Amino acid sequence: MKQKYKRLLERAFVRVGVPLYMRVNNFFAFVTIVSVFFIVLETVESLRFLDPVFLTIEWVTVTLFTAEYVGRLIAEKRTLRYVFSFYGIVDLVSILPTYLGLANFSFLKMARITRILRFLRMVRLVKVMRMRRKGRGKKQASREAQNLSIKIYVLTLGIAVLTFGTLIYFFEGDNPVFANIPLGMLWAMKVTMGGVSQAMPGTIWGDLVAVSARFVGLVLFGLLIHIVGTFIEKLLLGRSADE
Repeated sequence: MKQKYKRLLERAFVRVGVPLYMRVNNFFAFVTIVSVFFIVLETVESLRFLDPVFLTIEWVTVTLFTAEYVGRLIAEKRTLRYVFSFYGIVDLVSILPTYLGLANFSFLKMARITRILRFLRMVRLVKVMRMRRKGRGKKQASREAQNLSIKIYVLTLGIAVLTFGTLIYFFEGDNPVFANIPLGMLWAMKVTMGGVSQAMPGTIWGDLVAVSARFVGLVLFGLLIHIVGTFIEKLLLGRSADE
């Protein structure tokens, strides 16, 4: 019975090509998006009356993430390798701040903000999408490679905007312009996408966030040029250089 249960967990969390793994991964991707969405809304002062709803959603999602983490610990043959891997650390950070908050530590605000790192769990989607490309024909694989590049761009842009928006809120929260994460994300979107934001940070840490956001924006712009260039080349020549 124990071995049967472990094999089930392996299919759900370890064997990437198995349909159960795909379904479980998609489910937790949805839970991650819901969780991060409500974490962002928590910082909006006018929505404080929804705190009981936010708290309920937080504990439901944390319970699911905890069950997933324990399941992966059981399913992985090399447990320590998973624990200290990128995904293992992200999974732990996804649940640890909430449990730390129970003790009302003085760094509770930082712990709550750290929960935004749950969005990095979405990187697993790239791994799944790459696995789906295997075994396809050359032409179809090339087309899916281009689609994958677009998805990676959108995912990276989303993570960048969310991360820099959260950081600017944390360091510049006393400024009404950065009073909550949604406002910080709007600022980060302008900076990352190459726009000129009217609001400027007032601290050295805020300046570092702005410089980092601009740099990441330039990198993403280069990736976007590559994607658009490949699409135009295929449109005009009927194929891309990679085919």
